[in-house]
Parts: sequence; C-alpha cells; structure tokens
Amino acid sequence: MTIMNISTTDNMIFQFLETSFQNVRSSKRTDELHNALLCEFLRNNPDYTHLNWRQEYRLQKDAFGGTFDIDIVGLDDDGNIKVAILAKAMNSNINKNIKNYANTTIGESARLYYAPNVTKHIDKILFVSVLPMVAPRFNKKGDVVGFDDVVGAKDRTNINKVLQTQYNGKVQSIDLLYSIQDVREGTNVSDYQTITPTSISSFPEV
Repeated sequence: MTIMNISTTDNMIFQFLETSFQNVRSSKRTDELHNALLCEFLRNNPDYTHLNWRQEYRLQKDAFGGTFDIDIVGLDDDGNIKVAILAKAMNSNINKNIKNYANTTIGESARLYYAPNVTKHIDKILFVSVLPMVAPRFNKKGDVVGFDDVVGAKDRTNINKVLQTQYNGKVQSIDLLYSIQDVREGTNVSDYQTITPTSISSFPEV
C-alpha cells in the first residue's frame, strides 16, 4: 500500500474528508465522494478515460433478478459496463460493522458479476472503502467512548483471497486508508465536524 501526504491543491479526496463527519447521509456528501473517487481513479488508471462515465447508475436486472444501483460505472460505446465502482466512506463505529461490510461485498459481487450481459464485458468491479486508520466510537449522545484500530480489524477481515479465487482479479476490494490529525483529542462528535487528514493511501492501478 502506498501512503502519500495530501493537500487541498492536488487531491479531491482530501477536500471531501475535511467535512466527511457532517451530514453523513446527504446526497451532496455522496456526490462529493463519487466525484473525488472517479477523479483519483482516472488519475491513476488513464487507460479508462475513454469510457463513458456515469454516477448513480441503475442496472435493470442483476443476477438475483432485481435492480442494482451502482455508484459509478464506465460504459463502452455500446452501453456495456466495463468498470463498476461501489463506494463507501466510513468514519466512526467501524469495527463493529466490518464483518457485515465484508459479507455485503461478497454478495454484491455475485449479484453484479453474474448479471445478464455483464460477465462477458466487465473488466473490473471495485469495492472502494474510504476509512480512517483510527476511528472514534460515539455513543447515542455523540460522546466519544473509544477508538477503533481499523487497520487491525481490516487485517482480520481480508476478503481479497476469496475474491481472487472466485473472480480471478476482476473483482477487487480496495481500502483507501487515511489518518486524522489529533484524532484521539476529540471528546464529542462536534469535535470532528472539520478534520485535517494528513495522509491517505493512493488509489492503485487496477
């Protein structure tokens, strides 16, 4: 994993992260995340810039027979999905949900990869998680009750070997891990309304 120092001038993910604890369910936050990830993906994977990129794309029929919403897709000129990116940005109370996230990834991989007309055209399905190396845990009042070692939890929930075995590299789980300046100094969720990320792992070449 490559870790890079980041600044507001050259990394859209930095700008997203600064206020990522605010309005966590808002559509504006989702749009900012998707824009940042697509920008960084294409920066490091320029071979895919020729595709027709869409956000909030609805696949009309997945492998289970229902619809499937994809955060970001790159389509060829015939409308076939070549790249699908499913994104999450988690920033608190992460470790208690980490097994559920892994199970969801395994299930959604099958729903998308084996969907009609997807398997024969798809190049990459990428499950991208943006998450802090150390994350605060909050109670219902918003008070900090502890801190999660997210890196350790991810190491104990590594699904990449499973994905490699099942999909031979076409489906990948990518973690963009970042550090928060003075993360352990906060005592309430209000202390994290604006954060300063100091480093983040680079979006890899796929």
